[in-house]
Amino acid sequence: LAQALCGWKPSLRSMPPAAGGAMSVATPSPGGENREQDLLCVAVEIQRILEASGYKPMSATDVGKALSMQSHMLLLQHSIGLLGVISAHQKLYKLTDVDGCQMVSLNGVPWLGPSLPPGASSGCTPSRCSPMSGACGDPQAGIKNSSIMQGLPRGKALEMMGELAEMPAVQVALHEIAQLLFVAPQRTLLVSEVGSRITQNTRSLLRSVKLRVAQLLQCFPNDFALSGQGPATAATYCHSELRAKFAPRPSIAELNSGRYYRLLKLGSDITERFDRAKSISCRDVHNSRSTMIFVDCRSEVERSISVIANSIPQSQVLEADLAEVQLVVAYCCVGAHSAEWCQAQADGMWAYKIRFLAGGVAAWAHSGGAFADPMTMQPVMRVHCWVKEMMPFFPVPGAGYDIVLTAGVPLLTREALVHPSDMRHARLRNLAWEVRLKYWPSVFCIEAADLKTQIALGHGPFYLLVDCRTLEERQVSTLAAPGSVVIPADELRRRAPEYVNAFDTIITFCTIGGRSGMFCKRLVDELIEYGHFPEERSEELRRKIVNMLGGMAAWLHNKGALVDCAGRPTYQFHPWCQAFLDMFPLEDLELLFDENRPVPHDALSLAACGSHA
Repeated sequence: LAQALCGWKPSLRSMPPAAGGAMSVATPSPGGENREQDLLCVAVEIQRILEASGYKPMSATDVGKALSMQSHMLLLQHSIGLLGVISAHQKLYKLTDVDGCQMVSLNGVPWLGPSLPPGASSGCTPSRCSPMSGACGDPQAGIKNSSIMQGLPRGKALEMMGELAEMPAVQVALHEIAQLLFVAPQRTLLVSEVGSRITQNTRSLLRSVKLRVAQLLQCFPNDFALSGQGPATAATYCHSELRAKFAPRPSIAELNSGRYYRLLKLGSDITERFDRAKSISCRDVHNSRSTMIFVDCRSEVERSISVIANSIPQSQVLEADLAEVQLVVAYCCVGAHSAEWCQAQADGMWAYKIRFLAGGVAAWAHSGGAFADPMTMQPVMRVHCWVKEMMPFFPVPGAGYDIVLTAGVPLLTREALVHPSDMRHARLRNLAWEVRLKYWPSVFCIEAADLKTQIALGHGPFYLLVDCRTLEERQVSTLAAPGSVVIPADELRRRAPEYVNAFDTIITFCTIGGRSGMFCKRLVDELIEYGHFPEERSEELRRKIVNMLGGMAAWLHNKGALVDCAGRPTYQFHPWCQAFLDMFPLEDLELLFDENRPVPHDALSLAACGSHA
């Protein structure tokens, strides 16, 4: 640093710290024969003091207190004050007057002080905008962003990337890196090369949050892919176009929050028919000071894994047990069987104190509740999830709980899944009709049940089925239609006139019917516009190219079968986006969904179909 500033050659007394981490200090030269060299030693120590403080501004008084005794001797020897040294090295430091206090900060580093430096709120030029500020002339954004960054420990930025990603400065840095990769061959560069090409503002931002380029990109796996190790680590931009905004990978807490809200919705559906049963939340149980007992309404197989402390199996509950306490809390997996037991007690004398645990043991785990081994009553971090369909409603792996699924659960208990599936089907129909009437009312529709019946009657060869979903979705599964031809939407678009003449009816479908409805409308309009079909026969064409109302979700609610990309029967399905997870039946279906990417890549199609599910 000194060599670059004034051509000074390093000496033993100004070498950098040793590997052990001890800070080197200035040593006065004999007789003070080299003033410039001595003062530069002091300047280097000031720089290290500011770096050790996390690049935060320090008052000149605090810097003076942190200086070594040798540096003070140099200042006395050359009759110069600390502010004089700082003023003489303006390429390194800047002095800022904050409420009468002289604050020392490093040049080229964002202001991380308790408030904006003077002049920052009165407008700024692009060259002087701090990467920590929001837009130019927006002091409030700068104050908010600086408060987030102030004193950020190393590694903390990785934990709070969801909050940091909302800052304009972080989005600007990501856009800059994306542009560098976008114009590179195969949209790939070595991470070291990316680091050498980024602007000073982005470099200062990374320094302030104590992250390297690779660490920042790892937080955005949907947009950037890293490969290789060490110096050979390469970054690849994952999209064929520059995105407007980059979203980080959700944290475990965010993933669990999404699962918990879905659990509460499921719990409401599954207990809706038990109108006389009263619920209690996990929070109220944790905060309650009443004497209470728990009634375990689960099967013996589930209880063998773990129980909630101070619980009694439902079959062993006595009248005396209910009389001795102020609160009785029944629980099962998600609330179905406990609500049914509470309903049966509604006419009893103790009904006023009996509640079922909303969300069951799944909600108990989300709230951090403790479980115990049923034999030893020692604390355990495992719980049975009843049936495989309930697994996605428990906390995610890595949250501290071991979610267990074993054989032996009575099949009769699965009947509790029928009612919530029916409620989901009703909501799906309402949403499908709303989207149709609002966005493509001219498109004719066919019910999934009618299509399934026609295929069962052997009329499949008369239908051409067009899958309007993405390749990622189609690779998981599509509908099983013996005798019918199933093709992707791109193929129909390329050979539309040929297929229109070859089949009696063309049926488009997607997840719930939104994307396929828009595709159907556009296809009909294009065939008429480009003269492939006479306009006077447009009504005939609209009846020939129709959309399946409710899409694949309706097909599955009507017990329609699925096949994978090789034509083999499967129970797996891709729901496209998080908003549609609760539109599908609960029984005999495994939804394959990447929770780290709740919004699909073709999200513009979601906006186009107007779905607000």
